[in-house]
Amino acid sequence: MQNLLSGLQTPVVIGVIVVVVLVLVAVLILMRRRRTAAAPDEQVASPELEPPVDYTAVPLDEEPKGWRDRFARLSPAGKILLLLVPLLVILGLLALILLLLPGGSQTALPPTPVPVTLVVRSASVVRAEPLTVVVVGETTGIEDGTLVQAEMREDGAAFDWFNPEQASGAIRRNRVELTIQRAPEAPQPVEGRSYTVVLLTADSLVSEPGELLTPEISGIADSFFGRTVATPPTPVPTATPVPTATPEAGATPEPEPEPEPTPEPELPTGVPVGVTNGGNVRRLPALADNVIGGVNAGEEVQLLERTPNGAWYRVRTERDEVGWVSATLINVPPGTDVPVATVVSVFVDGAVYAEANTSSAVVDQVSRNEVVALTRKTTDGAWYEVTTLRDVSGWVAANLLGIPDEVAAAVPVAE
Repeated sequence: MQNLLSGLQTPVVIGVIVVVVLVLVAVLILMRRRRTAAAPDEQVASPELEPPVDYTAVPLDEEPKGWRDRFARLSPAGKILLLLVPLLVILGLLALILLLLPGGSQTALPPTPVPVTLVVRSASVVRAEPLTVVVVGETTGIEDGTLVQAEMREDGAAFDWFNPEQASGAIRRNRVELTIQRAPEAPQPVEGRSYTVVLLTADSLVSEPGELLTPEISGIADSFFGRTVATPPTPVPTATPVPTATPEAGATPEPEPEPEPTPEPELPTGVPVGVTNGGNVRRLPALADNVIGGVNAGEEVQLLERTPNGAWYRVRTERDEVGWVSATLINVPPGTDVPVATVVSVFVDGAVYAEANTSSAVVDQVSRNEVVALTRKTTDGAWYEVTTLRDVSGWVAANLLGIPDEVAAAVPVAE
């Protein structure tokens, strides 16, 4: 019975209730019309006037003694109404129960399956020493955490060049990025052959091969193919004979002037402040492996520049080390005027290109929250030349960086 009721739709139940109510109302109307039609016939049947009635002599009706007497004395319409009210209440409760019950008999439509894809988005040699390859893959329909392995191929055949300890990684948000160095006993690639990279999963899903780019900059291609870079011979200048002047009798020869020493470039100067906590001096304002010196509590440094948020200061130490220190290491008085440096943080992971366009070679990768130094920008401000923490220079799209207006205005335009 429950299955039958749960199988009925709510509109059907409401329709049944409405039909039952209409039928009962129609029955009441028909019964009243019949009684009305029969009443005149009974009155016409006695044409003579009846004698006066003494109502004082009419016996009074006794009060009903129970619900049966009360129900018997009800008119037909009252009896029907008395039966109709409980029926309507029961039907209403039934409709409410059916409305609240979950539709157990309804079968949910299966979700549209997501296609399973694994694509090599980019593969490029980004560093010459040590030789390093960055592989970026994109996926659909594969769960996060699934391990993906990269494999290099030479003319379509497996080429054991990747370090196996670095050639695998987990998918995160439909993306995988691998930074792989050359294996210690890797074979030497041969120039002229085709080198590609494929991605594989444990369930035998293999991507289409992606071309491995070897940029001809910073000695990357030379190191990858093992080229021997010839050092041009240093030209030896031919000595021009200088005629020797015959000293006059009694004349003392003048000594030749000593060459003046090449002046060293002057170090920048700034506002002096005290060091409150000892710490590291870094090449760029980030907690990465870029330490170039240190400061000790009680020393004095000169403020040269600061980051836009004031968390880092570029300083000159007492040992003439120029680099960045955390603002927590020094005591900067409020209101100290320090220029803003052209260094920013990366907001979105992306590639560093050799030129200001995506068709050029990828020379490095930047990650979110990484710090880069801005050196130049394009006329439209869509690309910035940066120097990364790995001392690699290249061009990055402006939408990957968080560049305040005051910093953008200070970056020169590339000619």
